[in-house]
Amino acid sequence: MTDRRAAWIAGLLVPAFLLAVNIPYAGLVELFGYDDVLRLPPGTILLRFREREGLLAWIWLAFAAAALAFAPVAAALDRAFGQAPGLAGQASAVAQFLGLLRWALLVPLLARQAADPAQAAMAEALFVVQHQLLGVMVGEILGQVLLVAWTLRLARRLRALGHRRLALAGLATLPLWLLGLSEPLATGLPGLPVIETTPFAFLAWQAWLAALAVALLRAARAAPAPSGGTMIHAG
Repeated sequence: MTDRRAAWIAGLLVPAFLLAVNIPYAGLVELFGYDDVLRLPPGTILLRFREREGLLAWIWLAFAAAALAFAPVAAALDRAFGQAPGLAGQASAVAQFLGLLRWALLVPLLARQAADPAQAAMAEALFVVQHQLLGVMVGEILGQVLLVAWTLRLARRLRALGHRRLALAGLATLPLWLLGLSEPLATGLPGLPVIETTPFAFLAWQAWLAALAVALLRAARAAPAPSGGTMIHAG
């Protein structure tokens, strides 16, 4: 694969990924009140889920699939900027996929059980356990830490190539991701100050990905791939 081809692939995959992520996300905000709904009592969350169970399960499945799709996107961006794909990007995609998939496979069952007064207490307890394990520990904490690691590695590569503005833009998202971890950590560490920066990190990080895609597509269109070395000179 030439550098020029790698740039085209990454430049086209990024907007497709962003579209795939934001369509189900917008649906969850509109239909489920995500992510404010997660701060409600378990019984209320399950009741709200049960009201539109079939539709919500499919939207969550689409959201999980979009999260998993980051794996090839991360690999393509690494290759486009002349480095071997790192494990952090792939592992982050898998962790976030598992965290989100529970809403399509586990929560519908718990929501139906919660409708039975005899099973409601157990369903709510199981919801808290699976949410803490798969959602908080795997999807949020592990997934975001790995995403920070991937972003840091690519930003360092961009800086080495001379793309200082793109590198700084990526690095600027890292404090937002790390501060946002205070919210999931606070679920098990009472008294920890919560700084809700994750939504801002998500938006800033997506904007950074879009900027990378624009730089790659411009460079790929402007010049043929050289016989060796890295082609990308945008930024």
